[in-house]
Amino acid sequence: MNVNQRQRKLIKKYLLGDITDQERQEVILLISDPGNKNLFDDVMDELIPDLLPEKNTEQDELNDKLLAFKTRYAIPMSEQEIRTGFPKKWGPYIAAAAVLIMVSFGLLFHLDNGSENQKKLAQKGHQIVPGSDKALLTLADGSTIALSDAKSGKLADQFGVHVEKTAAGEIVYHSESQAAVRSLAFNKVSTPKGGQYRIILPDGSKAWLNAASSLSYPTRFDQRERRVKMTGEVYFEVAKLKRPHSHEALPFVVETDKQMIQVLGTQFNINAYQDEPTIRTTLVEGSVRVTSSLNGASVLLKPGQESLLSDKLSVHTADIQQQLAWKNGEFVFKGEDLDKMLKQLARWYDLEINCPSQYSKIKFTGIISRSIPLSSIVDMIESTKEVKIKIAGRRLTVSD
Repeated sequence: MNVNQRQRKLIKKYLLGDITDQERQEVILLISDPGNKNLFDDVMDELIPDLLPEKNTEQDELNDKLLAFKTRYAIPMSEQEIRTGFPKKWGPYIAAAAVLIMVSFGLLFHLDNGSENQKKLAQKGHQIVPGSDKALLTLADGSTIALSDAKSGKLADQFGVHVEKTAAGEIVYHSESQAAVRSLAFNKVSTPKGGQYRIILPDGSKAWLNAASSLSYPTRFDQRERRVKMTGEVYFEVAKLKRPHSHEALPFVVETDKQMIQVLGTQFNINAYQDEPTIRTTLVEGSVRVTSSLNGASVLLKPGQESLLSDKLSVHTADIQQQLAWKNGEFVFKGEDLDKMLKQLARWYDLEINCPSQYSKIKFTGIISRSIPLSSIVDMIESTKEVKIKIAGRRLTVSD
């Protein structure tokens, strides 16, 4: 298979939604190059018969298909566009094809790093780049290490526990033996706005920290339970371990300021930002028990469920794609209020937001890569004609 055939195959997989995370990143880089525009459009032409609805498709079904299509290709849609819909009949297929090809142009325009975008960036001032892998590690003695600046290899030795940074940038903990650990010490990893990081905890569990988040944990877990404390948003993949000399599972406990989550071995996400009205715990695999620190209320989650904690604790069906989008390098918005959408952007691009209340409930739908510059997202929002965006330094202001 030559290079061109492979590229065409990857674009097809992307458009049909059958693609791995690694392939997705490859396609994003591919279609970011304006020189590949014709290749992308050729593949679109081949797929039009599969993507188009039948001529007699009812209006509601047609609107659903177009909404799903635009969402997949990161095309922003305002609530007005969702309400208004599209013509009742497709008419000739060639007309419909023109609509879809315009949609594909939109994707290329928004991801394009070409000369036209550069002109816009020059007019808007300095470019605000997306966040990256950066965090601060606070050791037991209070000293700190900037992880993005640290070289791979041993970072510290704390009471018999070695802290290392791998070539892949992960933080890992090693101890020669339980007897070699001379004292219990606690570490803390903190990400700033515009940062994210992944660590491997002393028990082998993995944790991904979103922007403006923190995770505190012992350098060695005791034999009764594994307990950590967090703020912000963290995704966990918990290692399944047994208590010593027992068949009982070794509990893993996550504390936030308002709840406690007890797990045995599972994958889940916790969103506990202080500026959010609820704490959201989303379960991907296994089981977790969520207990409110406010009133003692407790729920047991099943895979595909999430709990919401505000004044009370409730259980709902989770949108896994949306809740884990940040970990997969995307923003996923589905009828999202503008103020909530901007709150996510603020954490990742390190912004201050000024969104007057009259604009806060305008709704947007789309999937956007977290790897593109802020200017591209501003273009997407403004293309809906709902609002205008002004950026001064790191302050983003919404107006009409």
